[in-house]
Amino acid sequence: MKLLPVLLTSFGLFTMAATAQAQSVTVQTGKGSTVTKDRDCVRENGQAKCTTTTKATSPTGQTASKTRTRSSDGTGTETTVTATGTNGETGQTSRKISVTR
Repeated sequence: MKLLPVLLTSFGLFTMAATAQAQSVTVQTGKGSTVTKDRDCVRENGQAKCTTTTKATSPTGQTASKTRTRSSDGTGTETTVTATGTNGETGQTSRKISVTR
């Protein structure tokens, strides 16, 4: 199965884990709604920080969004989620998980 990594690399689908990676996808429904999701991760020196943003737009133009940021290192992981509703109301939650050895 040595051919598969070569094919994936030639199509740009395979990247090294230590490099920065950005991904984006947009889905449009048959009824006119759109959902866009963007993801960006940076991994280096034993640390990782990933941010994912999702935005939904209704056929009438109303929008709602959510951003999640997750940072990890040798001591644990911290996650923060911020959401904005269709009327502009916002909310935020945070969570930290610590690792002790």
